[in-house]
Amino acid sequence: MKRKPFFQYAAGLLAGVILFFGITQLLNRMYVEEDAQNRILWHNFYEDCGKIDDLYLGSSHVYFDLDPQILDQLNGQYHFNLSSSSQPLDGSYYLLREADRLNDLNHVYLEMYYLINSATEGPSVAMNWYNTDHMKLSANKIAYMLSLDAKDQYIGTLFPFTRYRQRLGDWTYITQRLEEKHSDAYRNFQYECENGRGYESVEKQGYRKSTWVYTDNLKHYRQNTVLSGYSMGGENEAYCRRIITYCQDHELPLTLFVAPIYDLQLISTVDYDDYVEEIRALAKEYSVPFYDFNLAKEEYLPFQDSRYFRDEEHLNQEGASLFTALFHEVMTAEDDVSEKYFYDSYAEKLRTLPPAVYGLYDGTASNKTEKKAGRVMYIASNRDSDMEYQVMITPENEEPYLLQDFSENKELYILSGGSGQCLITARMKGSSEIIQTITIQYY
Repeated sequence: MKRKPFFQYAAGLLAGVILFFGITQLLNRMYVEEDAQNRILWHNFYEDCGKIDDLYLGSSHVYFDLDPQILDQLNGQYHFNLSSSSQPLDGSYYLLREADRLNDLNHVYLEMYYLINSATEGPSVAMNWYNTDHMKLSANKIAYMLSLDAKDQYIGTLFPFTRYRQRLGDWTYITQRLEEKHSDAYRNFQYECENGRGYESVEKQGYRKSTWVYTDNLKHYRQNTVLSGYSMGGENEAYCRRIITYCQDHELPLTLFVAPIYDLQLISTVDYDDYVEEIRALAKEYSVPFYDFNLAKEEYLPFQDSRYFRDEEHLNQEGASLFTALFHEVMTAEDDVSEKYFYDSYAEKLRTLPPAVYGLYDGTASNKTEKKAGRVMYIASNRDSDMEYQVMITPENEEPYLLQDFSENKELYILSGGSGQCLITARMKGSSEIIQTITIQYY
C-alpha cells in the first residue's frame, strides 16, 4: 500500500486542531457566563498596549475606587487599572509581567486588601480564571496557567466550558448565554446597569463607575475577621515579594497602598493594626513606600459619611473622585506624608473621631455571655466603653420589641433567625442627649 505523503498527514493534523479549537470555542460561547468587568478590562487593556505609563494592580477596590482619567488630567501620564475581581497576589504578579512586556511602564501601584492577602489557604485558582480566560496567548499566559497549583483544576483552566457540567442539556441557560453574546453591548464591549439603587458602567482604563449609595438600612455586614498576630505567610507573601523584586530588578518604582473601606467592615475586623504593621515591615525591608488610606485623617478624606460608598468596601463615583484626587496629592507630596495625612494606627483614628455607630456585623457569642437560640450580632461603633445603646427589633411580619434598654453592651442576641429591622439609639454614658439613631435591615 502506498503511504500518504507527509504533507497530507500534516494537513489532516492541522484540520483536526482547527476543528477541535472551533468546537471548544463554540462550547465556551454556549456555556461560559462571563463577567463583563473582566472581559471588557482585557479588551481595553490590549487596545491600550503601548500607551500605559502608570499601572494599578489589585481587586475591585482598585477598579471602583481610582478613576484613571482623573489621574491622567492631574499628571499628564496614561493610567490603567489592571485590576480584577478578588485579584490574588499570584495574579497580580503575572499581570504585572503582561503589562511590562507590552508597555514602557513608569510606575506600578499594588493594592493590599487584607481579606485577600490574609487568606491562609493561598491564592484562589478560580479568581485567576477572571484573567486567564481573557489573556492573549503568550509565554507569560502559559506560565501563569501552569503556576496555578491545583492539578485537579487544570482542565477547567484550559477549557472554561468544562466548569459548567451541571448545565449540560439546560437549553434555557444555553439560550440565555447565546442571546447575551449576540447583543450589541456584548459585541461592542459595553456594560451599563440601572436598577433601584442607581447606575453602573464599565469605563475605559479599567474603571467601574457607580452611583450607588450605601444607605443606613444596608449597614449589616455578614462576617468578621480576626487578624490577631497576623502573618501573610505562604504563597501570598512569596508572590508579594516576587512582585517587589521584579519591579526592583526592572528598575520600576513600586508603591503599596490600601484603598479605603467603610469603618463598619474594619471595626468588625479584630486587630486590623496587626495587618498594617506587618505590611509596613515588609515595605520597610525593601524600602518601598506604603500608604493605608484607612488611616487617612478626616480633614483629607471625609469618609465617615457613607454617601461616598457604594457598599461597605467600595467607593461610588463621588467617593472615587475625592479619593483619586487625594491619592495623587499623597503620591506627589514632598513633605512628611505619613505625619501630615495619616494616623499612626487605626486604633488612634477611632479614638480621635467623634462617637459614632456604623452598623451591625455578624459574629459568635463571647464566652462571658450565656448562649441562646437565635443569632448574635454586634454593634459596630468607635467606642469600647462610655457609649450606651438602646435597641428595638422588628422581625419581619412581627411586632417590634425592646431588645435592650440603654446599656454599654454591644453583643446582641436576636431570637428570630430571619430578617427584620434593628433601630439603634446611641448616647454617651451619663447623658440623656441622643447623639445618633440608625435603622438597619438585618437578614
